Parts: sequence; structure tokens; C-alpha cells
Amino acid sequence: MLNRTLQYALIVAAALLVAACSIPLSAGADFDSNVDFTRYSTFTWDEADERPTGDVRLENNPFFTERLHSAIRRELESRGIRYDAEGPALVVHHHATVMDRVDVYEADRERGYDPSAYGPGTQVVQWEEGTFLVDIADRETRRVLWRGWAKCDIEAALNDSKRMTSLVNDAVALMFQRLPARLVPRPVR
Repeated sequence: MLNRTLQYALIVAAALLVAACSIPLSAGADFDSNVDFTRYSTFTWDEADERPTGDVRLENNPFFTERLHSAIRRELESRGIRYDAEGPALVVHHHATVMDRVDVYEADRERGYDPSAYGPGTQVVQWEEGTFLVDIADRETRRVLWRGWAKCDIEAALNDSKRMTSLVNDAVALMFQRLPARLVPRPVR
């Protein structure tokens, strides 16, 4: 009986640990479908955001900003929109936030799990949610034409530059998959 109880406890603990550590990277985007994006072929960066990120590890962090700029620039240039600080048609603005999150998991009695076998039945998992936001606006009108966003568990990456680089690259690539191909100019060869 003790062996079986220990097995249940380990299975539930492992499942909770996996759930806590694998908050999936999710991304999305929205855009004005009436805009002819093919007339835009250059971009520059908007001024830095004055809103706080909510975490001192990202606040005014030049390494994080460089990672984000690099990932965004790579995605735009692969679509024929090149960087031009002198006469850009588009302005790219970005923002990142970090928020503490809490998830509560309870044993699913309907599926046959007995909470008395491994403790009180409720587990609380704390994690840090990172959100990246990218706006692409017309430089002259300042009207946002496209907005992309990504959310993920950022905790492990905050103290690991290689993980952060990978996370930023993946997040930006995933959100830019939602930049409609029909709206992007063809690269000049």
C-alpha cells in the first residue's frame, strides 16, 4: 500500500512539475487588413518605452534590447523590409513585461485521483510570465498597422543569456508567422 501511495505521489508531483515548467510559448498578431503593406519597404526603431517592464532584470537592459532588435530585424529583413534610420516608412515599437503568476492545481477526483494518497490535493505553482509586444506603425501617421505578441514562462531565461536569446528568437519568429505574406513586399534582388 505504501509503495502504491508513493507511486501516485511521484506521478502527481512529476505531472505538476512538468506543468509548471512547460508553460507553452504562445503568440498571436492582429493587423489592419485594408492596409497595402507592399508599399512599405523600410523601418526604424521607435523611441524607448517609458513604461516599466515590471522586472529589474529587463528594465533598461541593453543586452535584452539588442536580442529583441536582432530577432525583429531578422524577421522583417527576411520579408524584404530593411532597416533605414534616415528615411523609414515604418516605425517599430516594442515592449516587454514580466509578471508573477500563480496557478493552482487540484487532484481530479472525477478521473480517479485520490488526494489523500499524496497530500492535501491542491498544489500551488508560482512562475514568471513574460510578454513581448511588437507594434509596426506608419512613420508619418503613427497609426499601428500590425501588432504581434508572445507570452511564455520567462523565469529560467532571466538568468541565462543563451536561453534568453533562444526564447526571444522563438517568440519573435512565432509572432511574425502571423504577418500575412500577401501584405509583405517582395525582396529586391
